Amino acid sequence: MPVPVNDSFKSSFDVQICLSTKDFPQKALTAMEANPVAANVILPTFLKRRAKEERTGLPNADYTWLVCYDSPSRTEVRFIASITRGMMGNYPLFIFSVRPRQSLDDGELYFAMEALSQALDASVPQQRVYSVFAVDIVAEAFAAVWSRRAGIESYTRPYYDSTISFCSKRNIAPVRQNTILPDIEHECCPASREDIPAIGKLCEMFAAESEPFVLTPSQGQEEGEKLVTSGQVWVHRIRRGNGPSEIASIVAYTRNCNKVATITKVYTNPKWRKLGCAERLVRRVCKHLLYSTDPKEYIALFVGNDNPAAKVYNRVGFLGLDKSKGPVEGVDRWVEIGFDRRFVQQGHW
Repeated sequence: MPVPVNDSFKSSFDVQICLSTKDFPQKALTAMEANPVAANVILPTFLKRRAKEERTGLPNADYTWLVCYDSPSRTEVRFIASITRGMMGNYPLFIFSVRPRQSLDDGELYFAMEALSQALDASVPQQRVYSVFAVDIVAEAFAAVWSRRAGIESYTRPYYDSTISFCSKRNIAPVRQNTILPDIEHECCPASREDIPAIGKLCEMFAAESEPFVLTPSQGQEEGEKLVTSGQVWVHRIRRGNGPSEIASIVAYTRNCNKVATITKVYTNPKWRKLGCAERLVRRVCKHLLYSTDPKEYIALFVGNDNPAAKVYNRVGFLGLDKSKGPVEGVDRWVEIGFDRRFVQQGHW
């Protein structure tokens, strides 16, 4: 990214470093709650961590939040960034933009990322920042600034090039006519402990297609156990004829708050693909989340821009994925940009 020549924003931004949820400003929390779909990478983890701090009274050095304001007077929150942990390890640097993508100015964005990078460098080791995930122009601006500051090059090709999408009760699509599957029985339901070995194997297979975030067999089993224990994974069971019942697909949703649930993993065993398993299971999970006793207003997910599964999500009712239709506000391109793995500590998400 070229350095902007307009330096009128150079001294505009101020960053607050929060080492505890108690330090986190209410106006920043309000900004995330006003757009919980786009804030899904930060808000659920923040709320979960806050609840734990309230129980224990103890902060955790693995959790840092940075709030970037428009000026030293801290009138308006512009960006919120987080360095936190997930189920299987350290998360990337997540950055949430309070303003919509189309209103971001290149020059302003550059100097905001300068301020954010300076604060980040003062609060966490440089090797902790193994990648950044944000709206494309935000991630690209941060990566350019951080590479110069830390002396750690970013990769040209993103780890993940995706689109954020969402659905609600208003737009979830009606069930299509059921596909006729001769000699096949199937069921979609929450996972049980007996499913852990199969789910763990599918987690391992999913990770093998998601370089560099691979899992060993034991790590796959660990993730499977955590997903089942947390009650955040459903399975699509399937049986052909008199054969054994198997798990064809899994859907996990692990970043959730009061208004939004985020589908974070969808995977179908190659053996059972092209039978509609993923669509059937995603639709069932969405209906559960939207109509349960603790209903969500939205279901969010990220889908790779080269992933044919976008067609599946579009059929379920996720917005902005049909390229023949116009753009949808809030459906933006998000990228994860990695930094040279020789000099960082790789995490997992």
